[in-house]
Amino acid sequence: MPHIDIVLQSVLKKITPPETEQAQMKKVIDKVLQTTDKIIKPHKLGRVLAGSFTRNTWLAHKKEFDLFIQFPEDTTREKLESLGLEVGKKIVSSLKGKWITAYAEHPYVRSEIGGYDVDIVPCYKVKSAEQIKSAVDRTPFHNEYLAKNLKKNQSAEARLLKQFCKANGVYGSDLKTQGFSGYLCELLTIKYSTFKNLVSEVSKWLPGQVFIDLEGKYSGDKKEFYGQPLVVIDPVDPKRNVAAALSPGRFVKFVTVCRQLLSKPSENFFVAASVNTKGLASKISKRGTLFFGIKFSRPEESDGKQVIVEDIVYPQLRKTARRLVDILQENDFVCQGSDVWCSEKDCVILLELSVWNLPNVRSVVGPPIFSIKHSEEFLKKYKHGRVWVEGDKWIAEVKRDFISAQEKVKGALSQKAETLKSRGIATHMADSISKGFKLLSTKELVNYKDKDLLRAVKEYFEHEDFVFG
Repeated sequence: MPHIDIVLQSVLKKITPPETEQAQMKKVIDKVLQTTDKIIKPHKLGRVLAGSFTRNTWLAHKKEFDLFIQFPEDTTREKLESLGLEVGKKIVSSLKGKWITAYAEHPYVRSEIGGYDVDIVPCYKVKSAEQIKSAVDRTPFHNEYLAKNLKKNQSAEARLLKQFCKANGVYGSDLKTQGFSGYLCELLTIKYSTFKNLVSEVSKWLPGQVFIDLEGKYSGDKKEFYGQPLVVIDPVDPKRNVAAALSPGRFVKFVTVCRQLLSKPSENFFVAASVNTKGLASKISKRGTLFFGIKFSRPEESDGKQVIVEDIVYPQLRKTARRLVDILQENDFVCQGSDVWCSEKDCVILLELSVWNLPNVRSVVGPPIFSIKHSEEFLKKYKHGRVWVEGDKWIAEVKRDFISAQEKVKGALSQKAETLKSRGIATHMADSISKGFKLLSTKELVNYKDKDLLRAVKEYFEHEDFVFG
């Protein structure tokens, strides 16, 4: 078994961008900034380059960075949005790139310039992170803090943590992943100095018992963070928990893989595991459950140039999945579990059922025979079917509308958008589902063209050797 130091040295060589890649990234960024300065000068706006490139903590082959266009505090939200989009599109067009409008708290430009993904985001230039007018206004302050506090020799340590999180499916604070943001990884690196020391300390973590305040600025009641497994106070905004997006499941997984790495050091912990489709299909088959998916187009604005971001899509997807589970269980179908997945084009809701086929008939429990009025109403309603008394209550036998869970799903979703919304299906999902959907079998899921869905299916059925306490 290799020593952990040997493992980390080998991994670091693979994940550190070579000099040629660093030079190319700098060249593209310089070109974007020069173009940006020309375009924003007449409007008297500022700009801030954001992302791990500025701190030399970016991973090899990761071609992306963010550009924030800063507006004066007294700018109206309407002007910030309209001029922000106008400026963003002009920057991209001037550099012969491609763009779409994305929607989060407010619209921004998501683009591809010279092979690099560049988000151009309008924000307010405020005096401190505690005076922000929108969530993205904090980013420049995060940049300043990390520039001052993340030591040069810690860049490599932050890279190791990011790659470790990425390989184990816990990297990203978006509502899809519910894991560790790049900023959180860098703050944890400042706290624990080295990746090796961090892993050692994390292996002792318990949910709800880790409170990190690097600057000692928090003065409130820690009870406000109840239910959040990890609390890391934002050094530039002491009212905020940087780890607020981290789900309990991701917390437990992170602690588990840290313990496993210490126990059996291996480079495998830094590489996303491949998926054996035959093995996965066999594992699903042995469960004896029904596993299928519901696929439909990812929602977008009507012009097709405006994408609805994942932080909006995923909460609505999860809400829709929960509603479908409720609908199935209200009709006596028993759900074992559910999950959701989304790509740039498609959304898929995954459902696993332990009861998916039912008899043609079901029993309806009526009123006690002593309730004369209600008994008469019950007998009138069910006079064409089998009716009997069980104990002191009337029982009627009625024919089921659906005896198959899949047919029930089809029936429930084959409605107009407004009807779906009235029945609890999330707004954007209802709009898309009403235009068409398809049920995917287990075989279709494990052979799906997008391997990211395959990894999601694998993770759903994955067995983890969780160690707790």
